[in-house]
Amino acid sequence: MTTMPTPAQGEAGRVSLTLCREVTCIRALAWRCDLPITTDWPALAGALEAAGLVPRAPLGSVIRFDSPAGDEVLLVTATGRVQFRVHYAVPQHERKLAAERLFQLLVYAWLRLDPRAERAEPAPHE
Repeated sequence: MTTMPTPAQGEAGRVSLTLCREVTCIRALAWRCDLPITTDWPALAGALEAAGLVPRAPLGSVIRFDSPAGDEVLLVTATGRVQFRVHYAVPQHERKLAAERLFQLLVYAWLRLDPRAERAEPAPHE
């Protein structure tokens, strides 16, 4: 059984966020990371909107956004998962970079939520 990545607690309360491709996505269109359970989801949604993402109607507890390029960011609040869906028209060799851009947008939005979050650091990509 494959284990899914979760935010790792490092020394002195650091949180490590990791971007990884969804295991079931063979075309590199779906990527994910996991946020701490204590994340303030409404505040994060506001920060993502302020960063330029366009909010869409939620699906249950899933908060959805579109990027100007046609990508999607989904905040799955029940599990702490964030899913990045790269637009299918992005060439295969550029999909990881597109996912990394969305991940960077999320990390910066998340860091703005809590002054203590400046201790967080993105982990190397898988």
